[in-house]
Amino acid sequence: MLAPDATADPIADLVGRFEGAVVASARTRRELAREIEGDLREDAAARVAAGATEREAAMAVVAGFGDVRALASEMSVELLAARGTRFASLTALGSVVLLVAWFSGMTTLVGLGFRVPADDGWMLQVSRALDVAGPLVVAVGLAGWIAIRRSGSLAAIATVAALQLGFAGALVAGAIAMAGVATAPAAGAGLLDALIALTVLLGSALVAASAGVLVRWGAIRLEPRRARS
Repeated sequence: MLAPDATADPIADLVGRFEGAVVASARTRRELAREIEGDLREDAAARVAAGATEREAAMAVVAGFGDVRALASEMSVELLAARGTRFASLTALGSVVLLVAWFSGMTTLVGLGFRVPADDGWMLQVSRALDVAGPLVVAVGLAGWIAIRRSGSLAAIATVAALQLGFAGALVAGAIAMAGVATAPAAGAGLLDALIALTVLLGSALVAASAGVLVRWGAIRLEPRRARS
């Protein structure tokens, strides 16, 4: 059996394990690690000033830190809950912007003589489905925002993200398809192009944000299994 390395730094080792176990962005993990290491070093310095050796002080503060994986898991949930609160409110707002833009834009285009070709009637069916889904997604986003703020519910975060991902993905796909087949009257060509561009840009941002939240949620859910393996 190998003897412990007397030259190793227990505090650095603990901070490294904590940083590696937290589910967050690299920048957030680094900031947390620096903050925790600073606190531990300060505690150890106080113990040394009271008469302990540096090694004894380091071992004592590490022992008092607690279970690294359990604390990292708690921190991961707190960070995701904070992100979920911002995500739910901002993506609900983004969905409202897209819905208003499509409603007002298409109403204007229809008034200018825009019509969907008969061969592309599927676009009308998709549009009607999104007309129903859009308000539902906004409502779920607002309800999720309340649930996340009150309880930090990971289920609420995942539900909002999944619905936003599907809704935004459908909007982006529909906008790209429309760009390939729809022809607006000359007076409305610029409006249609702007509507499609707004949808692709904002919708893609919603897709990326939703996917990021779901990936982090999945990582937190899988962490206990990785810890046992």
